[in-house]
Amino acid sequence: MPTGSSETNADQTSQDKLHKKFTWKELSALNKPENVHVAYKGKVYDVSGFVLSHPGGIDQIMIGAGHDITQLFNTYHQPKILKVLEKYYVGELIDNEMPVYAEDKTQFYPTLKKRVKEKLNSLNIDPKFDYRMFALYLMVFITWWGSLYGMLKWWAESWLLSIASTVVLGWISACVIFLIGHDVSHFAVTHSPWVWRAVRIVGQVTSGLSMYCWTYQHIFGHHSYTSVDGVDPDVYTTDHNDVYRLKERQKWIRTFRLQYIYMPVLYSLLTMKMKIQDCFDVVTLRKGPISMNPLSTFQIIEFIVIKLLHVVLLIFVPLMYMSFSSMVMLHLLYELVYGFILAIIININHVNTDLHEMIKPEEAKDIKWAEYQVLTTKDYDTDSLLCTLLTGALNHQVAHHLFPDVLQSYYPIITPIVRDTCKEFGIQYNCEASLPKALWEHLKYLFRMGQEPTQLKVQ
Repeated sequence: MPTGSSETNADQTSQDKLHKKFTWKELSALNKPENVHVAYKGKVYDVSGFVLSHPGGIDQIMIGAGHDITQLFNTYHQPKILKVLEKYYVGELIDNEMPVYAEDKTQFYPTLKKRVKEKLNSLNIDPKFDYRMFALYLMVFITWWGSLYGMLKWWAESWLLSIASTVVLGWISACVIFLIGHDVSHFAVTHSPWVWRAVRIVGQVTSGLSMYCWTYQHIFGHHSYTSVDGVDPDVYTTDHNDVYRLKERQKWIRTFRLQYIYMPVLYSLLTMKMKIQDCFDVVTLRKGPISMNPLSTFQIIEFIVIKLLHVVLLIFVPLMYMSFSSMVMLHLLYELVYGFILAIIININHVNTDLHEMIKPEEAKDIKWAEYQVLTTKDYDTDSLLCTLLTGALNHQVAHHLFPDVLQSYYPIITPIVRDTCKEFGIQYNCEASLPKALWEHLKYLFRMGQEPTQLKVQ
């Protein structure tokens, strides 16, 4: 045999040893700082040597360790960064835990990203910095502390003022999530990981929610797999023991007829559930269908400290000013207002009329990620500055899903570009004229899904 053939076989054997085939279970185990592997479009990369030099900081790269980061990479990085990732290629991913979307051969998303980048550049805008947002953050924190102080100080003098302060405390706590926690969890506040960490810690103490757990639910789960049945934690349903019905193929029970009435009431329990659920999640390392990586020592300490501080501020400090029964009553009022506002604003964007029905995980291969974000998301009142401020720009939800790393104050600039590009590519863009109209359509959807499915009789 010619020598060249032997050399070719030897080279191939060497390549086979170097480029390994990974199952998703094998990949998921490679999530330690000293051994970090990630997958992108079916290829596996060993980025262990890049952990400490990652511009987004070690926390951000460790969140994706052992996971398929395709959607996250595409939304948080420019295409040129792929060349950096390719240096660390080590093998192929042969199966998947999560859905895999179709390739965007229409170029809708690349075209949109290019247009948005050009627009922001033409206005000399840094998409991660706006001094006005820091002023707004400060106002939110001052209002939070002021309303807590009012709740305590006025209880002995005027219980009406104390109750009013408690309602404001619940409302402003929701604003902490919309206006601060949302930006920080998407790493959109400046380019500095230290700023993200500092603002995140303050936000967690006031909100009582773990941003580590929220990151997996919101960024890894909801943003990557929006309205994918059984994968998106925000609309997760099963075939039994559900309190609401969100999809046609979901099993129907008689109770669902009233879900448009009782679900808004149950929304008020959301934050109490989330605060408790955080503790279970960091132990089980699961956020619904999404697997979480183990917390670092610092993250464990941070988690414990912020939970304790929140309990001290909202339970033990009030006991110094009022009786136990009064504390319980005011705390319950605070939680109910907080939970209701947070749940309503979260749900109306994706649980609404006129949106694409939830797909099964295996159906993702037939649909493009960016297009599906538009089809399953509804904006509302995008011309209103007041609505944008009160909802943390979540009335520009489509722009947020497509550009999560951009500071919320710039979404009013991005939304018209999104709307026009959708029209050009023939993609349905959904928007209601006002927040009340969006709320009404949300209730209509709950009503419709709560009705008994039509029984077709075979003739």
